Amino acid sequence: MHKDITLDPATLPPAQVEILERARIGPMGPGRDMPSGVFRADGSFVEASRTLISLGRFSGTPSRPADTEVRRLRGRHLYAGIGRHHFGHFLMEGIGRLWPLEALHDDIDGILVTPMHAKDIEAIMRRRLLPFYSLLSRGKPIWLIDHPAEVDELIVPTQGFGHLDWSTGSPEFRAFIRNRIADSITPDGPERIYVSRTKLKSPDQQVDQEANLQRKLKRAGYTIFHPQRHTLEEQCQVYMAAREILGTDGSAFHLAPFALQTGTRVGLIQRRHRQELFDALAVQITAFADVDLTTFNTLLPRGKPELPLAEPDPMDMQALLKALRGAGFL
Repeated sequence: MHKDITLDPATLPPAQVEILERARIGPMGPGRDMPSGVFRADGSFVEASRTLISLGRFSGTPSRPADTEVRRLRGRHLYAGIGRHHFGHFLMEGIGRLWPLEALHDDIDGILVTPMHAKDIEAIMRRRLLPFYSLLSRGKPIWLIDHPAEVDELIVPTQGFGHLDWSTGSPEFRAFIRNRIADSITPDGPERIYVSRTKLKSPDQQVDQEANLQRKLKRAGYTIFHPQRHTLEEQCQVYMAAREILGTDGSAFHLAPFALQTGTRVGLIQRRHRQELFDALAVQITAFADVDLTTFNTLLPRGKPELPLAEPDPMDMQALLKALRGAGFL
């Protein structure tokens, strides 16, 4: 009987893999805990197949697929876990199990991803995410498991990267992602960039007075960069070329540390009263890249913090500009 690991949202699990014969994968079911994962041939659930999804929560246990439900998948495959539409969640939850590819690339037939329940992830995979998966996997086939499956041989790695206290990534995952990006990406872009959110439409994605900030930065020699208008590979090219990068907290800064070069100056501006998330992002940046990071928080108090936000958190722009000048970014 296999001894399961105990998952803790405060501590990354050790880097290990379990190799299973005739493993069954339960596709994601409905519910906030996004139940999905792997069962051994003896019917026991593999705890390491749970995913840290957010707010210290792990994905739930799905129903074990019955004999009459499963579709047989031949060969040897790597279990990658959850596939998400949201870019930030895709990075934090969907690539953290790929680290064994450094050693196992030639010994597997494909990579298995469990997509979100009742969501058509295939289109966004083809358009946006699949090229990045392919870059990391060096072209291994990606299979979406949206129906109960039984796999001849399945490799189940522990998650090596994730939300909050897992944002440092394991040494194995950090080495894997940095090596794959460095091997596949050529720097191409300006030396000074500002990562903009002005083209995002939802109020909770906006930054208070950002257009005004952008105008001043542009006059100071920054190139305004809208990452969502570029492929993930192009984004990595720009981040790798930058010697000075400035922007507010968000998904772009989950990707950038995979590509940033040693010594790059990074200015991270807090845009929301979500201190724990901001701090975890700052920790990720310095854990993955040897950069010179400066953080800025000039947020003003919310009027009624108990109410849902209909607009961005207010910011003291004059204080921010002063802080940027003092740190040499302006």
